[in-house]
Amino acid sequence: MMGGKLFGYARVSTDGQSLERQLDILKEYGVMEEDVFIDKISGTKLQRPALEQLQKVLRPGDTVIVESLSRLSRSTTDLLTILEDWQARGITFISIKECFDFSTATGKLILTVLAAIAAFERDITHTRVVEGLASARARGRVGGRRPTDKKKLEQALKLYDSGSLTLAEIREATGVSTSVLYRALWKRRGKEKAKGGQDDQKMGS
Repeated sequence: MMGGKLFGYARVSTDGQSLERQLDILKEYGVMEEDVFIDKISGTKLQRPALEQLQKVLRPGDTVIVESLSRLSRSTTDLLTILEDWQARGITFISIKECFDFSTATGKLILTVLAAIAAFERDITHTRVVEGLASARARGRVGGRRPTDKKKLEQALKLYDSGSLTLAEIREATGVSTSVLYRALWKRRGKEKAKGGQDDQKMGS
C-alpha cells in the first residue's frame, strides 16, 4: 500500500437501503470520506457510474476496499473481470467481510477459484440455451425471418439482468439481436415508470 492511495467503494440496490454501515466500516479501515465512491444501483447492472469514476482515478499501487464482495458485484463473471483488471494494473483489492486481500497468495488462489466458477456458470448457461434452440429446431421451428420468439426474448432479458454474459454473447446464445433487446429494455423501463406514476397517483388520492 506504500506510495498508493486508499479508496473505498460502497453500493446499495435501492434508495431505501442504508449506506451507513458500509461507510462506517470503510472509515474504520482508514478510508477518507472523500475517497469513497458510492453507487445506488443493482449490482447486476453493467453501468455503475461511481465504479466507473473510481476506475478512472485508480493508479498502480492504489488499494480498493469494500465491505463485502457482494457490494462490488452480484455476478461472478463481472466480479472476476474487475479483479483481474485490477490485478493486472497493480491495484490491491480487499474485501473486509470475507477477509480477502487479493494481493496475497491466498487471495490469488481465491481468484483462480472464481475464474473456474465463472467459466462453469457460462458453460452451463450456454449449454442450456443451445440445447433449447436445438430442441426448437427439432420440432420444426426453423427457417425464414420471423418475429422474435417471446421465450427467447425473455431469456435474453434474464441473461442481461444477470450480467453473466456480454451483449454479443447474449445475441449468439439466444439469436435475439442487440437492437431488439434494447427495444425490449426500453419498453420495459417505460412500463416501470408508468406503473410508478400510477402508484404515486393512488397514494395521493
